[in-house]
Amino acid sequence: MDDMDLALEALKIQIKKEIIDNYFAARRDLEEDTQALEDLVAAYRQEYSRLSPLFSALYAALGAEAAIDRVMQLLSLVDWPFYEDYLKLTPADRERLLQRHRRWGLTAAGRRLHLVHDIYQELIPRCQGLKEQYDKVMIRLRLLNEDVQKFNQSFDFGLIAAQIEAMEGGAPPIGGGLMSGEREELSTRMRFKRHRLTTEQAPPPPALPPWRAVKGQVEEILRSLSP
Repeated sequence: MDDMDLALEALKIQIKKEIIDNYFAARRDLEEDTQALEDLVAAYRQEYSRLSPLFSALYAALGAEAAIDRVMQLLSLVDWPFYEDYLKLTPADRERLLQRHRRWGLTAAGRRLHLVHDIYQELIPRCQGLKEQYDKVMIRLRLLNEDVQKFNQSFDFGLIAAQIEAMEGGAPPIGGGLMSGEREELSTRMRFKRHRLTTEQAPPPPALPPWRAVKGQVEEILRSLSP
């Protein structure tokens, strides 16, 4: 083997090494980004769960299920947020939730409306903050999937194996050789899958209209369905 052959052999080895190094470096970056997304989702879910006591307090303040139903329709909330949590509370638990909100007003109806108002006004900024957090999760998910697509296009094992095989003059790139089916199976295993988040994994935050937009109708509901 002359000097030219030795140089070509060294170049082939270097090319293979760079392919492997680049693959694992890109894979490590994707794994770190995937973990970052999971951490972001976990933080979002924790913050989302903190809405449960507030929504339970709102249900307790509304009182009758008929009033809850009409207010949820007014708010366009088809799935009543955390209602299952509310149903698990004892009457004493529900009363404790309301005790942290000052009851004021000259009449029972007025105190009830003000109680609903105060809880609702506390919910609005919490839901808005969650919406910003949720949007960050969705942006991170989209960017991660874009990187996954680029990774799978850049590191198509079947294509890489064929290129190395051609570079070797038709020799199998891996000792013992790989049949086409085996190569495709390995290629599939080396790809990253696109990430998806279900509504259970990352439930969208409730979108609440401003109080002034619903106050009159809420007052009418409470008046017509006073406990």
